Order: sequence, then C-alpha cells, then structure tokens
Amino acid sequence: MALTIEEIRTTEDDEALCDLLSAEARRILPDELFNDTDRYYQSLEFVPCGLRAMAGIYPFCVSMGMDDLAWHFTNHKDPRHIQETLDGLRELELTQIADLFEKATKIMEPHLAELQPGRHREMSFSKWAKETGIQKQIDPMNDVIWDICKNAGALGLLSYWAKYARKYPERCVVAEAKA
Repeated sequence: MALTIEEIRTTEDDEALCDLLSAEARRILPDELFNDTDRYYQSLEFVPCGLRAMAGIYPFCVSMGMDDLAWHFTNHKDPRHIQETLDGLRELELTQIADLFEKATKIMEPHLAELQPGRHREMSFSKWAKETGIQKQIDPMNDVIWDICKNAGALGLLSYWAKYARKYPERCVVAEAKA
C-alpha cells in the first residue's frame, strides 16, 4: 500500500516517519533494481523527488556513520550515484553538506578511475588517501558533517528526511496517493 500525505502528516515520531519513508522507497525501488544499475537509474525518473533524494543520500548517510567522506567514494564512485547524492542533498535542503560533498567530489574525481573494481592498489585505502593528500583535504569536511550528524540527534542525517517530509509531504508520495 502506498504512503499517503495523511500518513506523513499524522506520524509525529521522526523514527516512525523515517521507517515509513524507507518502506515506501523500498516499495517503489525494490532490491532487484539494484542488480541492474542502468535500470535503477532509469527508474529514478518516476520516483517522487523527495523519495528520490532520500534514496540518493541513504548510502552517504551510512558512509558518514561508519567511515568518512573519502571512503564514501571507494564504495560509490559511479558518476550517476555521485550526482544523485549531490542532487539529493540539495533537494533535502542540506546545502552546507551538499557544498562539502561537491568540494569532495572535485578532490576525488581525478582518482575515481583508480578506485574502480579490478584496479587494486598495493596499499590500504587509508594509507593511499593519506599519501595522496586526499585525507588531509577531506578531514575538515568530515568534521563539519559529523558535527551536523551529531547535532541532528539519534537519527543523524536521516532526521532531515522527517523534516523534509513534513514540510513537503506531496514530494514524498506517488501521484495516486496524493488524493
């Protein structure tokens, strides 16, 4: 069953609302889509902009919770994914983080080919990032983003999903569910 504007409006708990939003995103972007990246990115055209933004930043939220900004690019180097993340951050009005992500992208772009599967480095990513100077450039950005995550509370960046959905519920539901 599709998420409705009324459900968004009446769900007061942020965690419960994030669960609803996540379930809706999984409903319209099922796991099997992730096995075919071309099909996945084509299908995003039909996803409500709020849910598309949430799907676009979810891996980034995980990266910032488990690793850091530089590591994010080791796992998510597809230019389409990078653009979805940036667009998602902007749509969700996370402007400061979007600006930092864009800056980090420019730092990482010359190295993305080196991070592609099958191109193994002789050293760990951490050592490589330090030796190339990437980590030194990105560490101040990490500090800002981690501070924003910490100040956002237990949900971290996901708390911005709830804020966005309450502000723009119509952007988080499929057209049929708007009525």
